Amino acid sequence: MSPKVIHRARFILTHPEILLENTAVLVSEDGRVLEPCSQADARTETGAEIIDWGDAIIMPGLVNAHTHLELTALYGRLREFSSFTDWAFRLIKERRTWTPEDYRRSTEEGARLSLASGTTLVGDIASGNGWSALSGECPRRVVFEETLGLDPELAAPAMAGIHAVFDQAGREETRPVQVHAVSPHAPYSTSGELYRRAAAFAENRKAPWTTHAAETTGELRFFKTGDGEFREFLTRLGALPENWRAPGLHPVAWLDALGVLGPSCLLVHCNYLDEDAIARIARSKSSVVYCPRSHAFFGHEKHPIRRLLNAGIPVALGTDSLASNDSLSILDEMRYLYARRKDLTPEEILRAATIHGAAALGFTDRLGRLTSGFFADMTVLNLPPGIKSPRLIDQILEGAGSWRATVINGRVKSAFL
Repeated sequence: MSPKVIHRARFILTHPEILLENTAVLVSEDGRVLEPCSQADARTETGAEIIDWGDAIIMPGLVNAHTHLELTALYGRLREFSSFTDWAFRLIKERRTWTPEDYRRSTEEGARLSLASGTTLVGDIASGNGWSALSGECPRRVVFEETLGLDPELAAPAMAGIHAVFDQAGREETRPVQVHAVSPHAPYSTSGELYRRAAAFAENRKAPWTTHAAETTGELRFFKTGDGEFREFLTRLGALPENWRAPGLHPVAWLDALGVLGPSCLLVHCNYLDEDAIARIARSKSSVVYCPRSHAFFGHEKHPIRRLLNAGIPVALGTDSLASNDSLSILDEMRYLYARRKDLTPEEILRAATIHGAAALGFTDRLGRLTSGFFADMTVLNLPPGIKSPRLIDQILEGAGSWRATVINGRVKSAFL
């Protein structure tokens, strides 16, 4: 098969463990990678568009496995708070005044910022306002429609609302890079019945689903004893049913007891896990997404990513939103993690930002590597003059190199010219 586009660069990272020099990526008519070849061999191809990035590295497109693009407009507005639930209440208060147009503009800005930092795929949480095709260029999006409610009697109406949103999305002209999915919000805000229905809905669609879990010590206390800041928070919102009783379990153990954990489940945050919770996640083959800088924003204890990886659990990276972060850049997350977690290897960080994120979002064997048959989604970084291949990845994670372009299906979607 003759290539439609050829991307050249000094270095090409086809896989976290495979770095090639003076190589080209050949892209087919349908936007998939043909086997990378030497630049000399690429020059023999005729009729293809050639893009030469020069002193740069082409790497698999970066994956932001958990973000809230619709909250982009909240950047810098929620810096002062007394607790996690105080922050959440302030966020809810801010959003109550927003119009659908406000959500659209905020989501589009988040999509633009994501592309302009090398992100090619996002797991994007939406609250009924992010389904329409965005007017500008955007990354691939798995749009998780959020649902919640602690009253089990409201589970059926809640899922009826999800069905309605999905039906509307199917009627609209949406982009082929957009996938529709579901997200029950969190154990402290969602009934077991709603979790079961949402997980079954995802299973029927053969799609991933995601939920926040074990995010704070307050959540663990609320689930164990039923008191603390989360009881006050939910009572203040009028969201706590009178007959609700604390399960007396760790949130992950509760989800496991419900029978909803599994390979299609992506657990977000998991900041506070005991060994039993880790074992349950491993047995269920669920994935975890860790948001390093958002984790630091809230002052959480050290994240158990090392223990998760040791247990064979794939961990992806996310940014969360600009309501708790300074950028939507996964490259920034990788560099932050590299500087602070010396118990992680560069290859593990790269896998979290590419292969694990792609698999968690349902793109196993399609994204996360630059190998034959995979979609040609790529991140291009400019490199300083004279940089050498030994320790190249370490140097990039230490700060060498800057974003140059974001490529989806072999086509440049955003670039710094």
